[in-house]
Amino acid sequence: MLPMVTDNTRRALLKAALGCAAIPVLPFGCASRKDGVSASNYPQLIGCALNGRGQYSAVVADEYGMPLTQLPIPDRGHGVAICPASSHAVVFARRPGDYFMVFDYKNGEQIKLVVKGTNRHFYGHGVYSLDGKLLYATEGKTDSSQGVIGVYDVAQGYRKVEEFTGFGIGPHEVIIMPDGNLAIGVGGVHTDGRTPKNLNSMQPSLSYVSPQGVLLDQVELLDKKLSIRHLAHDGAETVLCGQQYRGEPDEYPSLLAMHTKGGQFESLNAEPEQWARFNHYIASIAASDDWIIATSPRGNCYGIWSKETKELVELSALSDASGAVLLDGEFRLSSGAGSVVSQHKPYEKSTQQSSVQWDNHWSAI
Repeated sequence: MLPMVTDNTRRALLKAALGCAAIPVLPFGCASRKDGVSASNYPQLIGCALNGRGQYSAVVADEYGMPLTQLPIPDRGHGVAICPASSHAVVFARRPGDYFMVFDYKNGEQIKLVVKGTNRHFYGHGVYSLDGKLLYATEGKTDSSQGVIGVYDVAQGYRKVEEFTGFGIGPHEVIIMPDGNLAIGVGGVHTDGRTPKNLNSMQPSLSYVSPQGVLLDQVELLDKKLSIRHLAHDGAETVLCGQQYRGEPDEYPSLLAMHTKGGQFESLNAEPEQWARFNHYIASIAASDDWIIATSPRGNCYGIWSKETKELVELSALSDASGAVLLDGEFRLSSGAGSVVSQHKPYEKSTQQSSVQWDNHWSAI
């Protein structure tokens, strides 16, 4: 039997959702870029934002990160999943999360609020199946942090229909590969709330799971203190993994690795003092045919690596560097300070200033 939600949790989340529904969606219309060029009104990007005074929202933006629509959410958000078959999008609560919320990114209407089940919490990420019929969400058993992929049927109103387990403790991000299989970044950390409890016995991994929940492959980094957090793929078979280092504070190992199913991890390279800039944490990752980009809000910076040589080719400052996506062959980066960076390749970039305090990740429509 699938776990049930408690009455107290349901009441609290539904009350928050009703409060959100009472606030109208905020249309921003046609915004102006810093260089004076008029931005489009076509939705291209979705991310979460901080509004101050404990208020949070999901923001739909144009290709330059200028906000078009803002939808209040019950609590701080993290990642966003976008349906390939409709205009549905899902914002997931930051871990340990109580909810995910489905909305229509074209009209800003809330479709469904799903609250956590008994002894479950959300880890902040999810992804749709390639046909858009199912939603996969990273979840954990609250008492043990044992990893769960919750499977939700879209046609049944996002009802949970299955759970996948058996791949480790503390999954964070899940992505869908071009072949329809799932890649899961398993952090290996048991937490009480956000407090880690097992740093001396961590077992992080990158796990590949079939749409039926079969574990196809599982690989581990040599350094067990590297908790695998965030993922991206290059449009083909290569997965990029961003890590959080949970070891000694004065050690600065590589925080990025590449992997192809059936092979071994390949670390991306930088000098220790360059890795130190990232402050032991990679947030968002994106990749093109030639370049890999990764952000660090804790380090207020981002880096670009050559996919061919695996060497760092640019390290740039960006206050509270947050989201990173590839959009029409060009990287887009967001910032908690409102900056939006457009970058085609190293050292060729433009910056606009949005009115949004971007928080965590971006997803491209």
